Amino acid sequence: MKIIQVIPRADADAKLKSLLKKTEINLRGKATTLYREKEGRWKHTKYPGWIKWDEAPGGILVAEIQSKKEGADWQLLQSFVGYLDRHLGEYIDTISIHYR
Repeated sequence: MKIIQVIPRADADAKLKSLLKKTEINLRGKATTLYREKEGRWKHTKYPGWIKWDEAPGGILVAEIQSKKEGADWQLLQSFVGYLDRHLGEYIDTISIHYR
């Protein structure tokens, strides 16, 4: 399991949580590999497992990456970090990965 902590830029007007939800809604049904299973929980079309995320105090986005396949966390991690970079990069200051 990996825990990702995403710190927003100090000058960002919108919260990362609302931006992430809005982006997923806009991409829904199109060529995207991450999809919403339920509120705060996403799945990948190819890699078994899930990404649970929510907002912590201070607007920090915290995500838990959990793979169903032993040793395959890196695939979901790579996909999610890439998604954040592509769609929300201008609003992000720092991304930290905690290994559990």
